[in-house]
Amino acid sequence: MRKASSGKRNVLRLVFACSALLMLFAADASAQETHSSGRVSGLRSIWCSGEQLSVRNVGEDAAMGGVRIRDYAFTNTSPTTCALRGYPRFEVLSAAGRVVRLGRAATGDDAGEIPKPVTLEPGKTATFQVNYNAGGAGRIGKPCPTYPKVRITAPGTKRGFVLRDAIQLCGAVGVSPVGPPTAEQP
Repeated sequence: MRKASSGKRNVLRLVFACSALLMLFAADASAQETHSSGRVSGLRSIWCSGEQLSVRNVGEDAAMGGVRIRDYAFTNTSPTTCALRGYPRFEVLSAAGRVVRLGRAATGDDAGEIPKPVTLEPGKTATFQVNYNAGGAGRIGKPCPTYPKVRITAPGTKRGFVLRDAIQLCGAVGVSPVGPPTAEQP
């Protein structure tokens, strides 16, 4: 009788262990499905599409030596919440619309870290900065060329927004990841 009852216990333990394993696999598969469907950190947001956004220049700052910083904002123009994460594509365009220079991910104190998602409720914004040199005082030689337009593509989207936003440029362009708006920006 003891052998029969210990056999039943072993079978029950095996069934319990298999059930627990199946639940773990199901939870893992569910998490992977949630991640690949575009949900952000358990939120019900999905990644923004280009059709849900607009972009505009919201400010500019200058420093000595021709250093310039421009602030841009993506606005969620749709009635649904969405999210952005990463670095926007920033292209400087000639008058004919040809790409003259591409922006590169700016490195800073948090270089190497993966940018955090920014959730955009309808009408809310996420910002990023572009830094470059416009050839300030003391520059010798011809002035840096001025390009009349830029094209900005939000991270994870394909739609490029062309802005008439003249930029005088000498050298490389650094681009920050999108983040929440600063206190002074809308």
